[in-house]
Amino acid sequence: MSSEFDEAVEPTGPDGVTLRDYRPADAASLAAIYRQAVQVTAAAAYDATQTAAWARFAEDEVAFATTLGEGWVRVAEDADGICGFAQVNLPGHLHLLYVAPRAGRRGVATALLEDCYFLAAAMGAAVMTVDASLVAQPMLLKLGFVVKAEEQVEREGVSFRRFRMEKRLPQL
Repeated sequence: MSSEFDEAVEPTGPDGVTLRDYRPADAASLAAIYRQAVQVTAAAAYDATQTAAWARFAEDEVAFATTLGEGWVRVAEDADGICGFAQVNLPGHLHLLYVAPRAGRRGVATALLEDCYFLAAAMGAAVMTVDASLVAQPMLLKLGFVVKAEEQVEREGVSFRRFRMEKRLPQL
């Protein structure tokens, strides 16, 4: 969702990373980050057939932009441009959390996730839920999420292992 306050001072994340609201003009960049994160970062846990099927979700940039418009999206930027994004669908489901491989392991995902906690809690959510990949699960466990179920899901006829996870949110 775009905001009329986009030009306001935004929080600064790790290593000079700035967080801001999504703008429709960001859609192509976010689709590219999504594909890079899946094809590079997720390749450590999923095979080439799985990552190819997963990455195709963002090939139709119009449909991807429509998905982004269905929730609240925060964008992370550093000196080299957009480096990550997160989407929370209210009242508290983390739908997307992707970081460009060049910005991995710098706290970008954690900073984006903390923004999502705040919004979800402000909207009255007591719990944040997420369907986590094999790649995201260890980070989410460290951040206090618990596994509620392990699942096998299909995308384009390809099976994926993931985890339904949740975390209690502090009430504002």
